[in-house]
Amino acid sequence: MKILPASDTLQKQGTFTFKRVTPEDLPTLYQWFKEPHVQQWWPVPKNDEFFDFFLKRIRSKDTFAYLAMMDGTPIGYIQYYYIDRNNPKAGSWLPELPEATVGTDQFIGDPAYIGKGYGTQMVKAFIQYLTHILEPHITTVIVDPDPANHAAIRCYEKVGFKKELVYTVSGGQHLLMRCDICKSTGTNL
Repeated sequence: MKILPASDTLQKQGTFTFKRVTPEDLPTLYQWFKEPHVQQWWPVPKNDEFFDFFLKRIRSKDTFAYLAMMDGTPIGYIQYYYIDRNNPKAGSWLPELPEATVGTDQFIGDPAYIGKGYGTQMVKAFIQYLTHILEPHITTVIVDPDPANHAAIRCYEKVGFKKELVYTVSGGQHLLMRCDICKSTGTNL
């Protein structure tokens, strides 16, 4: 499957851009985390925990948080993080992966954009941005949705992610999915 530049991918429904999350964006993120479609798959933090957690995240050297903006309007959240095989919270449990691998997590926050294909477009556009602008050396991107999150899994498969394995961490099951980027052709393998 070919990953097209964001502008080509989204001609019919808008253009995605990505903005680093700042402290000013935290109220929007907090509102999204209270939405039922987000709460179903993401931990629901309390107000104080949420702001502390995201202030640490946006200052992190290992995790990079972005708002997904469609035609300038924030509609979702996406982050990428470095895999650390020595850290239980950052990938020590993962199978062997190429050194140039990052993980991503994401969701559509604004309920008006759910179930309309924007998630697939957002993930495609972000992978293009990530692997061609932010981190051009990246060759592999992983995601790990809940195996029961069929909508997310279909979205990732449309982007080019392949199912690898189901694993359990902290009492919860996750499906590891992998997308290898072929730099010479711009395609997923």
